[in-house]
Amino acid sequence: MIINHRGASGYLPEETLEAYQLSVAMRADYLEGDVYTTRDGVAVMLHDGTLNATTNVVSYASTHPAIAALRSPNGTYNVNNFTYSQLQQLTATIRNANGYGTDRSFYDPTRDYKMISLAQLADYTYQTAQTTGQNLGIYPEAKQSGLAVVDAILAVLNDPKYNGYFSAGSGHAILQSFDPAQVQYMNTVTGLPLAQLGVCPTTAAQAQAIKAYADGVGPSISQVTQACVDIAHAARLTVHPYTFLNNPAQYAQFYAFGVDGVFTNFADIARAERDKAYGPVAVPEPASLALFGVGLLGMGLVRRRGATRRPQA
Repeated sequence: MIINHRGASGYLPEETLEAYQLSVAMRADYLEGDVYTTRDGVAVMLHDGTLNATTNVVSYASTHPAIAALRSPNGTYNVNNFTYSQLQQLTATIRNANGYGTDRSFYDPTRDYKMISLAQLADYTYQTAQTTGQNLGIYPEAKQSGLAVVDAILAVLNDPKYNGYFSAGSGHAILQSFDPAQVQYMNTVTGLPLAQLGVCPTTAAQAQAIKAYADGVGPSISQVTQACVDIAHAARLTVHPYTFLNNPAQYAQFYAFGVDGVFTNFADIARAERDKAYGPVAVPEPASLALFGVGLLGMGLVRRRGATRRPQA
């Protein structure tokens, strides 16, 4: 699977609608992003929890006292101090880090890029799948601490307007977190596939312990070896490493390991290398949407986990 990390973040401001639209144009399989909640309870797409690195909040606050008043003593602007409407006053920017906005060929510096809500991302994913027949999934990460953010994510995905598109067994939604407590909680409240981030099991016992509450692991590329991939697969765990940039040789190396998906800022490069490794993947017809879980989730991400959970979409 090609999981576009924060949208097409190698080209455009991360976790904006434009970044996700470019992801789809580059035929990513899943649209990934991080979730926090605002002061008024809206689940929004944001990685840091603070707005300094990925918006113009500092410059904007210099001429807007109501926004300046939200500044924390340490100089940060924390998203949970803002209402969603206040966030919409800001412009999303490209962070100063390797692999983000490296290629500016799609970037329009005059455009007013905006932060979006999880609901907007879900709407876009669902509507695009319905109109194009593209097998497109969503892969939200509970980035904020605590369990309330998990409930906020599920409230969006369970909205009846999606007609079950993001329901358990659909193959169109995966949840993830670095916090084992959050993933274990997810296991009790949803049947959606779950990924435990930050680990690649080095023993069979460790893999089985993760399998008791999750369906896959999302290790950093520095954690991945052939041995840990094999151990995870023996426990029927999928392996989705993060984060791949514009290094074609690295994709080829990890595809050779047999990983089940890659978190990438450059979906076009990931797809080109996947096509070299496995051959081109045909775009399914709309009628085959129900087969998405069989095709792209390969290792059985939708299988039941070991721990008991309440039946819920």
